[in-house]
Amino acid sequence: MKKRKKQLTNSEHRELSMAAVLAAAEFLFVTQGYNGTTTERIGKLAGLTKGSVYFYYGNKEGVLLELLNRVQANVLEPYVQLLQDKGLSPVERMTRYLEMTGKVALEHPGSMLLPIVVSIELAGTESEAGRRVKAGYNRIAKEIRNVLELGQASGAFRSDLSSSDMARLLISTCDGMMLECLRQNLRIHVHRLVRALQAVVLSGLQLASEAPRDIDVADGPSVINVLRGNLQDH
Repeated sequence: MKKRKKQLTNSEHRELSMAAVLAAAEFLFVTQGYNGTTTERIGKLAGLTKGSVYFYYGNKEGVLLELLNRVQANVLEPYVQLLQDKGLSPVERMTRYLEMTGKVALEHPGSMLLPIVVSIELAGTESEAGRRVKAGYNRIAKEIRNVLELGQASGAFRSDLSSSDMARLLISTCDGMMLECLRQNLRIHVHRLVRALQAVVLSGLQLASEAPRDIDVADGPSVINVLRGNLQDH
């Protein structure tokens, strides 16, 4: 006898529909650009109507703001927690920050790439999304700068360079790694890139180079495939 499919409650249906909208929007924003994406295309890719997008999130900006809430949860908060961990030395914090970049890139590539898209497309605007992304980058830069200054004070890091300049360079380098993964459709767990980044960054920050820890993991999927997989899950 054929098993009867369980009927979803209104609440379950709503949650699935909202998740489908977010997955579709994230995919389109990253691959087609925010300005190049319409609510109609979001709804179509999510298997819903354009009206459903408006119903759940108000408008396209509402969808973007909700995705930025996920960026805060997936990227910003874990980074801040790690960088503020007083149980770790400055060198250990920077090492784990770089390792976390690879981990987050594997698990939440959209959350890594979306702030870059917003930074480019909404640069110079007074939009809420642009303001939040800029504030997020500034927060990370501040926390990295604090760690670098602790390392400079203890002699672990070189003090002939500005901590602020080095913090911005670190952020832009991590963003660049994500862009290269997207541009070349590289395997996003990028353990080799992260290891190379550790070697370059740690040797550059310190007067005496410290060998980075190797990461023995299997190849993961590409950025595009993970985003596409998110669509298939809903």
